[in-house]
Amino acid sequence: MKRSVTLALLAVLLLVALLAAQPLSRTEEVLDAPGGHPIAILLPGTSPRVVQEEGGYAKVVVEGWMRVEQAGPAAPGTPPAPEAPPRATPAPSSVTGRIQVRLPSKEVRYGAGARVMLLGRPDELEARRAALVASYQKEVAALREKAGAYEAAKRQALNSSDNLSRATKNLDQAKSDLARNAREIEQVQEKYEALEETLLQEFKVCESTADPSGDYRLQGFGPGAYRLRAWFTDQGSPYRWYVPVQVLADQSTSLDLMSSKAGEDAFLTLP
Repeated sequence: MKRSVTLALLAVLLLVALLAAQPLSRTEEVLDAPGGHPIAILLPGTSPRVVQEEGGYAKVVVEGWMRVEQAGPAAPGTPPAPEAPPRATPAPSSVTGRIQVRLPSKEVRYGAGARVMLLGRPDELEARRAALVASYQKEVAALREKAGAYEAAKRQALNSSDNLSRATKNLDQAKSDLARNAREIEQVQEKYEALEETLLQEFKVCESTADPSGDYRLQGFGPGAYRLRAWFTDQGSPYRWYVPVQVLADQSTSLDLMSSKAGEDAFLTLP
């Protein structure tokens, strides 16, 4: 009886020795099954526990710590965790392009610092713009009619053979009227530019500024029909654009803006 107990104790000790975790002296692969595919690599110093042996393979259990993302710095000596590959995500809808103008000298200038705005609800916007333009054209036409009358008075004073003193007085009056008329036209333009800005802000989806190369990028909106408004001034000469743009889902729409004539404006059009 005593001999049997001793043998059983020896068997238990042998099993404990077999299952004890022994540090590895070399790198070993861990397979998903005997003769299967590698699923992990155990580095030297790892202490796996053998829980089963079968056909030349040992089933092991490894206990250790894994790195998790942390806000603070990693502990000294901790090896860096491998970076996960970037996830494939669809590109957001955007509108990109370059702004440039061609001067009469054929020199090309890029629209550095140009203001670019994307506008939504184009049907409603167009109706409001049409009403604004009609009022603008009416006021400007009235002032231009007065300017024509003042120009006629100026020519008459220059060609007059009447009393020199009266002719000079009439000429001075005509010049004064023309100067006042020019100021009035400028004031009307300033008024309607302010009204335009108010209207655009109501329909604005997003806004950007062109970089030193004249390149701009608008993003952060869904697909659909829009209008693009842009402003650029080169040495006091204003260039303006107002164009339709169709944006597709998860795609970048390219729209370059080019002009060779300053002063024209497709938004606040004049007759």
